[in-house]
Amino acid sequence: MSRAAAPGRADAGFTHCLLDSVIARQQLKNDAELSRLLQLAPSSISKIRHRRAALTAEVLLRVHEAFAIPIAELKQLQARQQLLDQRHG
Repeated sequence: MSRAAAPGRADAGFTHCLLDSVIARQQLKNDAELSRLLQLAPSSISKIRHRRAALTAEVLLRVHEAFAIPIAELKQLQARQQLLDQRHG
């Protein structure tokens, strides 16, 4: 699992390429703010971050629609995360 400190986040030990990229790009404070903007329960974002739930097509579409990030870019970030997860078991 990919772990690195991320200042200012409650889950500082758990990185996630796509979530962290969106939060940085949109200058959001944390996962809670991201979940509000995506109209998702905070637990949904937490489950994705902690690898207890998959990043679904519905969530990708919500990110795309909320922030106008191209689907192709989101899929690249998702693929990068999958590679990291495979490497870190």
